[in-house]
Amino acid sequence: MSLGSLEAPIAAPAADLLQLVVAEIRDETHDVKTFVFRPEGGVPRYAAGQSMTLKLSIDGETLFRTFSLASAPDASGTIAMTIKAHAKGRATRWLHDALMVGARLDGRLPKGRFTIDSRTTDRVALVSAGSGASPLMAMLRHLAATKPDIDVYWLHAARTPRDILFAREFAALQARMPNLKVAMLASRPEPGWFGFAGRLGRRLVSVALPDYGRREVFCCGPAGFMEEARLIHAAEGGARELFHVEHFGAVAAVPPPPVPADAPVEGYAVRLGGKHFTARPGETLLQAATRQTIVIPCGCASGMCGTCRVTLVEGSVEMRHEGGISPEEEAQGYILACSSRPRSDVTIAL
Repeated sequence: MSLGSLEAPIAAPAADLLQLVVAEIRDETHDVKTFVFRPEGGVPRYAAGQSMTLKLSIDGETLFRTFSLASAPDASGTIAMTIKAHAKGRATRWLHDALMVGARLDGRLPKGRFTIDSRTTDRVALVSAGSGASPLMAMLRHLAATKPDIDVYWLHAARTPRDILFAREFAALQARMPNLKVAMLASRPEPGWFGFAGRLGRRLVSVALPDYGRREVFCCGPAGFMEEARLIHAAEGGARELFHVEHFGAVAAVPPPPVPADAPVEGYAVRLGGKHFTARPGETLLQAATRQTIVIPCGCASGMCGTCRVTLVEGSVEMRHEGGISPEEEAQGYILACSSRPRSDVTIAL
């Protein structure tokens, strides 16, 4: 966690948006597609498992959404995202229904700490549910290209056998990776299914992956699934520092710093473009904006993913985050709205 008090630089840096051209769209399942993008100017440096924020223009409104990259760094000149269309998801439905090959989008540089490069052992378990397989597939593709003999086990859970992602690629990768083992779990098995059935539990894991507690785990999926996977790993003797998760959604909030005695009772004025709102004492910029129906792009809301990064143009804030912004970005004047509490009236820019 980073803790610091920041003041705005003299000039705000330019946004680091990439121009992305849709090169290919592939159907994976009935509600999941892979979108392959070719960045103009070349693929930026990134690590397998990181995510990227897309800037979408939908019905005259600008939306920012963060998705994991399913591709691994290679020489193809492309990057890929495997995205599920959620029934009530405005952005994901638009991507599935409206985006065409040849279309252009803006995207922010890839970022995130959930990456296979952070592993400290050569005994790895990849544990996923649903579309949480996307960043783990990026990791597996990277390992296949760089360390094909590594001891790696993948346990993937899906609702039905038809919902399992990357099934054919698993078979191809096993031919290249002699120590890769794969187990599939369907919570609603169908006739002819020969994999594991039911929900994730300690008994199932003990059969599917007997040495689970002795492996370094990378896990992605719904919050409840990841928590269950973590508890089983701990119960099997796994060290907390060897369990890594990726999640976009609310998590336990970082305790706020003490409110200064001289803070105004009414809070601080915040300017964002042509909009003005007030941040109450102790309130983050994201909390204040959301309370007053002003949209700041957000992913995890816990200082990890970097989606809510904005420029501090004027004023000062106190920022506590969990690695979603680098020291270099802080030096350039960037802050995370979810992790920054004003210490004066401030002006910010998307």
